[in-house]
Amino acid sequence: MGHSDLYSQASDATKASLEKVEAAARRRIDRLADSVDDMRHQVSRMSDRTMGYVHDQPVRSALMVVAAGALIYGLARMISSRSH
Repeated sequence: MGHSDLYSQASDATKASLEKVEAAARRRIDRLADSVDDMRHQVSRMSDRTMGYVHDQPVRSALMVVAAGALIYGLARMISSRSH
């Protein structure tokens, strides 16, 4: 077995390994793309439901936003005072 045969075998093995890695990477990318697409649809549905709720219950929605803001503000102040 000459050097050219060893080189050819090594080259073929490397090429086959790279093809396997590429195929695995493509499958993983496809799965990630599907996951992103599913998440996009879920976010869209949640947004539609939220907008519907705000349209149907504007006062309650505003009160919820004010309450959430007050809670976040209170938590931020509490964390800030602990760090000083």
